[in-house]
Amino acid sequence: MRWLGPLLALVLVGCFSETQAQNLPGDPFGQGAAPVTLPGDPFAVASSPAEAAPRESSLSSEWALTYGGFLESRNRFAIKDGSPVALTQTAFLEMSAKKGSVGLYGSAQGVLEGAAHYWPRGHQAGWAEVKELFLTIDSANLDFWLGQKLKVWGTSDGYNPLDLFNPLDLRDPFPSGWNLNRVPQAMAGASFNLGPVNLEGVYLPKAGVLTMPQPGSPWEPRAFQRLRTQVEAGFLTLVPKNAPHAWFRDGEYGLKLSASREGWDLSLMTYHGFLDEPLYKMTLTPLGLQATGAYARYQAYGLAWAKGLGAGTFRGEMVIKSDYPIQGALNWRRSRLIQTVVGWDRSFDGWLYLNFQGFLEARSLTGAQPIDAWPINVRPADAWPTDDSHGLTYEVTAQWALDAWAAGTRGQVYLTGEGALNEVFLEYRRDDHWKFSVGALFFSGERTGILGQFGDNDCFYLTARHSF
Repeated sequence: MRWLGPLLALVLVGCFSETQAQNLPGDPFGQGAAPVTLPGDPFAVASSPAEAAPRESSLSSEWALTYGGFLESRNRFAIKDGSPVALTQTAFLEMSAKKGSVGLYGSAQGVLEGAAHYWPRGHQAGWAEVKELFLTIDSANLDFWLGQKLKVWGTSDGYNPLDLFNPLDLRDPFPSGWNLNRVPQAMAGASFNLGPVNLEGVYLPKAGVLTMPQPGSPWEPRAFQRLRTQVEAGFLTLVPKNAPHAWFRDGEYGLKLSASREGWDLSLMTYHGFLDEPLYKMTLTPLGLQATGAYARYQAYGLAWAKGLGAGTFRGEMVIKSDYPIQGALNWRRSRLIQTVVGWDRSFDGWLYLNFQGFLEARSLTGAQPIDAWPINVRPADAWPTDDSHGLTYEVTAQWALDAWAAGTRGQVYLTGEGALNEVFLEYRRDDHWKFSVGALFFSGERTGILGQFGDNDCFYLTARHSF
């Protein structure tokens, strides 16, 4: 009966909306990493100003201010025993100011995680943080931005191998079976309009890498669980590597050249930065086995394209990461990773949306193996993960009753053993302020797989959001 309290709270929220919602002006729902008609997680953390016109005010005779936000209760319960996976209560506020060519955008949120005391090792139960805060200067041929923000490159949905600037937020990495949560980073960038082409540059003065969840979090990767268990048992000494957070010395950057021709949107991109998670090298010492951590640099070069085909869009990406770091059994080394994704999406007169993408990952080892890479004189034949992998992402969403109701399914499925995440959902938009959702997330596959490792997190969810 642990879930009874949050469930009653949702019922009370719905009852409250009957008497109060009509008197509350503001922007409608639909906060997300990218504005879309039907697809995507309706409860993803906002990464840009509201899609519909938010409330406006006047700072002065020249400055224009817009502001909005939401209050959300999002509660997940394990399917196998009904225990809370997450009881997340969020207050989110965003504001933007505009004066001529100069703009300022900021967003912040406070989060209370009610399920923290259910987790084995406890967890930070609440936090407040600035999400995005950046300045923009726009002109006819040059746009500039500076501050903390989200920056997404590429054209694909769900699986995007060019989305490299912002690391994954492991506090809640899967808000739905489609989207991933990302962490805003400090960066600067400029976009130059050069006539038939556009040149964009992005620079992060310090690297954006993963912040690992606290021990006991339901989203702690199994590899880090095993490492922590061995350290606690005394079998292993861990020498962690400081994250690459030195300003300017540990920077990342990317360049993108894009053009539109005969209905095609084409982009060439390059990225130079760090792998988001640390890698480890095992060595024998007089005190036993020791694991030394490291954050590795690498480069990526990619091509993205999109083409409108009637009411649909054909899109894809191809990325080559020629020196991509991979973790082996006792050490890490470099590999060549090629990632390709091709997809199609279409909206049928606003009542049905379809999105299907297939992806392929091919990797092979590169360079000579260092002599000291295997301090223990054992080399398993399968120590290096060099097998290809492939799969698909999908979404099928239907809307009816003047878009008040929506239902569908979405997810990501590896066909080579790394697992799958599938979601079914039902949404009700009462008006411009209140939105409710119920659904379920299902993880499957081997426990060593990218998605299969979260098999214990199969859950159903109930969510209520009030936007203002």
